[in-house]
Amino acid sequence: IGKTNLPPYCEDYQSANPKYGRTNNPFDLSRTPGGSSGGSAAALACGFAALELGSDTGGSIRTPAHWCGVFGHRPSYGLGHIHGHVPGATHRALEPKPRGAVFVRGDPSFHHDVAVSGPMARCCADLELAMRIIAPPEPVMAQSGWTFALPPPRATDVRALRAAAWLDFEAVPTDREYLALLQAAAESLQRAGAHVDFAARPFRSDEDTAKMREVCRLTSRNCSLRGAAASAIPHKAWMANEVRRNYMKESWARFFEKFDVLLCPVTPVPAVPHTEVPNLERAHSGIGIPDFPDLDMGFWNILPSVADLPATVVPVGFTATHGLPCGVQIVAGNFQDLTSIEVGRMLEQCNPLTRYVPPPGFHAPPDAKL
Repeated sequence: IGKTNLPPYCEDYQSANPKYGRTNNPFDLSRTPGGSSGGSAAALACGFAALELGSDTGGSIRTPAHWCGVFGHRPSYGLGHIHGHVPGATHRALEPKPRGAVFVRGDPSFHHDVAVSGPMARCCADLELAMRIIAPPEPVMAQSGWTFALPPPRATDVRALRAAAWLDFEAVPTDREYLALLQAAAESLQRAGAHVDFAARPFRSDEDTAKMREVCRLTSRNCSLRGAAASAIPHKAWMANEVRRNYMKESWARFFEKFDVLLCPVTPVPAVPHTEVPNLERAHSGIGIPDFPDLDMGFWNILPSVADLPATVVPVGFTATHGLPCGVQIVAGNFQDLTSIEVGRMLEQCNPLTRYVPPPGFHAPPDAKL
């Protein structure tokens, strides 16, 4: 039994910290496996574990899954509870306490805004198995009478699937080699009989899209724990942002009346090189796109997070230039977790690149499933 690495406060796209050092990407040791659950994703990719659990606010499950070529699922907000999670599990975790004291959580209404816990695995079947185990309400809520059953997938036959594909965005463009892999994955569903709309968007105008981008930025900033006092926005601004979030949720709900899922990138680029530069001072680069700030790295991840939506990441192949693994993000309607996982399973069946591939020097186990 071992522990997997992560960044301090779960707040970085790298998995490095002063106590345990740096975790490398098993496909390129000069690059990061992602964060915050980068150690988990690297362990899965190398075959050290068959299943991992991570927490996800702005992509801490999804980015490492994407950058390490494994599968990950961010549950709908409220399903993947974070009982016992530190930091941010409960207000009592922030109170001074005597050494060795243990507090029992007694307030089921208090949750770290946006954060959930979810599974990481090497196939969609294992993601579904894990979700059926962790989806029931947390203990305190269950004792209070809460019950929940995961709704069945909206479509189990690819020919009945209604998918939208938003694979590139002018304000946050996608690495061109990664974009080609995303396009090929969407087209594989189309060839298998799915209806795939490459023009549909969850927001009706450029103005709505610009507002949505600002909501994503403010929500991401306000969820910070490491620099809470410095990064938090004033309460009035937070309330205004919550109103805009509700507007986004309504826009998503209308969108999912017409479509079962949205296919989109996970981050603008594949795995990035290690860096010692502080987050807010970083600039990232990709093939065929301009350099962009670190804040934009999380755009595609925070997009479903701020609306409390589930999102599944599955592999879609490797870039031509550097041989880096890439994944597609499959976003579904609220509590439609099994729908996004099922579409991942469809990709496993119709896209030959949607599969677990071990890193160089590692052999695939006889059966990658649990």
